[in-house]
Amino acid sequence: MKPFIPFTLRPSTVEDAPLFYRLIDRTMRGFIVETWGGWDDERIRRESRVDSASPNAQVIQIGTMAAGVWLVERSPSYIQLEQIYLFPEYQKLGIGTALLRQLMAESDRTDIPVRLRVIAVNPAKQFYDGLGFVVTEAKPEFFGWSTKANDNSTAHHRLSTLAPSPPAA
Repeated sequence: MKPFIPFTLRPSTVEDAPLFYRLIDRTMRGFIVETWGGWDDERIRRESRVDSASPNAQVIQIGTMAAGVWLVERSPSYIQLEQIYLFPEYQKLGIGTALLRQLMAESDRTDIPVRLRVIAVNPAKQFYDGLGFVVTEAKPEFFGWSTKANDNSTAHHRLSTLAPSPPAA
């Protein structure tokens, strides 16, 4: 791991939709195509607009440069990490680890599990395993992870929205 790089967070706005799209394109396109056999550009752009406008989305910055984004949804029973995307040049600098440790500390304080999903072919699985997350769900397309081993809820997660839209009939 490279030395830790200080970062800041700022609220995301719909003007950040192109950033969300670029991050998904650069970091997830290969995994999406490998998993679902295609890339639905219009859908990814539409979801980038929606996600960037979420009050729960933040842009991860190093100085004035956007390094990534993350989107965390909170409910009374769990904390859902919907997205954490860092441009490749900002990966392995301790940013993701610091953000996840913040969520894990919140989970410990509140006794509410942190949940996330990872596309099965994504090597980030090792990252979450190394932080102590446990697999709570395994499907051919993805793994569900949680900070609590007994968290086996099948609450809705948005990873499947990255799948290409089915062909119009």
